[in-house]
Amino acid sequence: MPRLTLPRVLLIIASLGTAVVLQSAVFARLGLPGATPDLLLVVVLVVALVAGPAVGAVTGFAGGVLIDIAPPAAGSIGQTAAIYALAGFVIGHAQFEPGRPDLQSVLSIGAVAAAVVLVQAILGTLLGQPEVTWSLVPLLVATQFIYAALLALLIIPAIGVMYRGAGDEGRFA
Repeated sequence: MPRLTLPRVLLIIASLGTAVVLQSAVFARLGLPGATPDLLLVVVLVVALVAGPAVGAVTGFAGGVLIDIAPPAAGSIGQTAAIYALAGFVIGHAQFEPGRPDLQSVLSIGAVAAAVVLVQAILGTLLGQPEVTWSLVPLLVATQFIYAALLALLIIPAIGVMYRGAGDEGRFA
């Protein structure tokens, strides 16, 4: 795994901040069928693929807290953070070549994003949140898989190149 340097930490922070703003301001208003594309989750998963499970879990927790408190905040604070941290930790164990989206990494991101939707629905049911409609869950899982896989095709090269470039040598390697 590549070393975690200050430029890489700053890159992760900037990526999370940008994803939260785009998620809240743009993606939430797109009105696409099924699930809302979760740009923040895809960014967390790509960072986890590039940086490993520990950084993925911390990035997932930070991203989850940011989206939990970003307007329009609904639900329990920390629920999304815990789910994203687990997702980042799990996908961080995958073998991955940074900067090159291969079929395995794209499908892995799609599968984990779909699993996150399912886990959120299960937790919502257990916590008694009335907005969980189980008849819609299969559609939400399928569309989240597709949206996450498509977003991964764009995000993997961008974060992979920037992450390598923010290494010890300070230039694109």
